[in-house]
Amino acid sequence: MTVLDGLFEIQRKIDPSLSFRCSCRVGMCGSCAMVVNYEPRLACQTRVEKLKSAVINVAPLHHYPVMKDLVVDMAPFFDQWKKGRPSLHPAIKGNKKLAIVPPDSEFGKHAAHKRDCITCGACYSACSIPGSNPDYLGPAAINKSLLRLLDPRDSLVADRLQAVNSETGVWRCHAQFNCVAACPKSIPLTDSIMYLKRNLARPGKFNDKLSDPNTAH
Repeated sequence: MTVLDGLFEIQRKIDPSLSFRCSCRVGMCGSCAMVVNYEPRLACQTRVEKLKSAVINVAPLHHYPVMKDLVVDMAPFFDQWKKGRPSLHPAIKGNKKLAIVPPDSEFGKHAAHKRDCITCGACYSACSIPGSNPDYLGPAAINKSLLRLLDPRDSLVADRLQAVNSETGVWRCHAQFNCVAACPKSIPLTDSIMYLKRNLARPGKFNDKLSDPNTAH
């Protein structure tokens, strides 16, 4: 039995008014993220027996307005997500040529381990910074911005650099690794933030792809 199974049992047999979110039930949609025994987790992927706890504490995610019971308003997460400019802005609009991105390229190496974010918001909940600074971009948004900055197909560099290279961007992170511990996809989010910090000190970094004739479009 998973925690999500248990919540359905409670809803069916004890309290039909109990509210929580779920959709895929296989750890792909992220909608059932909640705090279980004081840690952000996906309820559908958290097995009751593995918690080794006589009492299981469930609560809504931190840093989000609670709408009802375990249902939160995800607006704070997605407001910051949008500031990181997550959409692909192709260097050549309308180009239908197949882009070739070698797996051993800088983008290929990072994307392989960091592209599977399901926007569940668990990392934002686990991070201590949004509690004192709600304008902080958050680990997921910064990780997505890094992938776009490294993506040779993308041309929107200046706006993303302005978002991440700021007091509410990477420089606000205290490298506590809470986001890494909470991520259900094991994305090394703090590594993305540290990588950006190191490379923001390099003149021209991320802009160099715009003038590279070998850039994939």
